[in-house]
Amino acid sequence: MTATPYRRLLGIALLFSLSSCDSGPSKEEQAKAAAEAAEAEAEKKRIEERRLKREAEERAEAEAEQKKKDAIAALAVLPEKLPKKLDKACAAMVEAQNKFMERAYADEPETLEKWKANPSAQQMIAATCKKSGSVQAAACQAHALENAPPEFAKSFPELLAACNEKYGANKAGSVPPS
Repeated sequence: MTATPYRRLLGIALLFSLSSCDSGPSKEEQAKAAAEAAEAEAEKKRIEERRLKREAEERAEAEAEQKKKDAIAALAVLPEKLPKKLDKACAAMVEAQNKFMERAYADEPETLEKWKANPSAQQMIAATCKKSGSVQAAACQAHALENAPPEFAKSFPELLAACNEKYGANKAGSVPPS
């Protein structure tokens, strides 16, 4: 009987001695954990910086697009004097277009030469103008092209479309000519 309480006492002493020897993770493990935590924090910071940069770029792009739309809207107005006939309005628009191309591509003689050498594109634009049936749209297009800066070379279709939307005979809510 005396052996049993002694064994219990020995077991309890052994239990306390083992638990007191455990001092936690070693210094190497602590350093490794700290390095991993620092790397995770640095990665979070990089992700946040990329997100902020992407959002800033998206905002700048949206602002530039809005400025461009505003500038196109400002150009898409009627001139003070409107031609009376559609043929004259379309001829003025084609002439304004040629002058615009000369201004816009003055630094790119190859592109300008291609434009001049392709009268079918100019004829197609004139035919489209006549098909639209709107003296106001043609006059607006001529005015927009006369006043557009060279930077709008790539926005040429948008200039024409803005005038068609505002003044075209086939705009929404109007009856096309028969």
